[in-house]
Amino acid sequence: MPAMRREVILGASIWLHWFSLFAYLPIVPTYAKDLGASYQMIGIILGSYGFTQMALRLPLGIVADRLGRRRVFLVAGAALCIVSAFGMWLIRDAVALLIFRMLSGVAATVWVVQSVLFASYYTQAESAKAMGLVSAVVICGEMVAMLIGGVVAEFYGQEQTFLLAAVVGVGALALCLAIREPAELRSAAPLRLAEAATIARDRGLGLASILGFIVQAMSYATAFGFVPLVAKNLGASYAEIGLLPTVYMLPGMLASMFSGTVFLRLFSERSQTVAGLLMMAASCALVPAVNGLPALFFLQFLGGFGRGMVYPLLMVLCLRDIDAGRKATAMGFFQAAYGMGMFVGPLAVGELSQTAGLDWGFWAVGLAGLVGAAVAFAATPGKE
Repeated sequence: MPAMRREVILGASIWLHWFSLFAYLPIVPTYAKDLGASYQMIGIILGSYGFTQMALRLPLGIVADRLGRRRVFLVAGAALCIVSAFGMWLIRDAVALLIFRMLSGVAATVWVVQSVLFASYYTQAESAKAMGLVSAVVICGEMVAMLIGGVVAEFYGQEQTFLLAAVVGVGALALCLAIREPAELRSAAPLRLAEAATIARDRGLGLASILGFIVQAMSYATAFGFVPLVAKNLGASYAEIGLLPTVYMLPGMLASMFSGTVFLRLFSERSQTVAGLLMMAASCALVPAVNGLPALFFLQFLGGFGRGMVYPLLMVLCLRDIDAGRKATAMGFFQAAYGMGMFVGPLAVGELSQTAGLDWGFWAVGLAGLVGAAVAFAATPGKE
């Protein structure tokens, strides 16, 4: 299969996969609230998506490296996109929402395999370009999904966004069946389980995992978590709620495309990472001061751009010194760490908001961003 064609097929399948997972994301907290869930329960529902990824991404990476196979996991992930979305559409209950949201988290674990397989189509010198490109593909899929999902929720009802996601998941599944894997991945020596512990001690992987935890905790506690509730309290429609995370994702997509190429020619990794985390911190900590939707949209734009600057660099950092046949394990470790952030962030903000008020949740997340910026400044290479 020609190189460009295989990249297009894989990229399209990834785009549809993440569209399916994000089409209903903006309405999950408001839908759960309408089902009678408390802030605490909403935090658990939101965090369950990250909990399954925290638990499964490292084992998935190890198994993928041992088998030397990738496509089977992509097919399974697409199938789970369909099942989880259809289940949320069919059974309208807070507990069922929790169960199927956890299942969608299982579907999201295949990002371990998607990112490694996409990077394998490029040379080692092009790693930053590959990670920036595939990150932009994911963000684009998520962004368009949330925009369309918000419109569907506005005109046809919140529940129909789940049905939209299930239909798109069918397209992702069809493309996954056409994917071909590079021979070098199939011929690599199987990973020995004892090697997994050695890989986890890699310095770049450890730093990327710490910062990834913070980045995802911030994103999933705010932009993909409790910000829609703030918007609803400000009088936003479902279409505007769907547009809100789109405004978060669009600058993130653009920043991801340039972070590993144009930005690296102008700024060091340290400068980009610190600046991105500071943008995210400000976008969270200032939410309680917002008194209208325009300001909330601006903060989403700022935070999304910061996240887009940071995330591709962390993906490069976690794989930089890892052998080709071990990259899925390293990526699994990294993604398990940030999956923990996706779980802990919403859960912590839900608990804090239930006891002290929603404002304190946003202030706490902003503080976490400042801590991350300090860690990045102290440990990230100044020049690359």
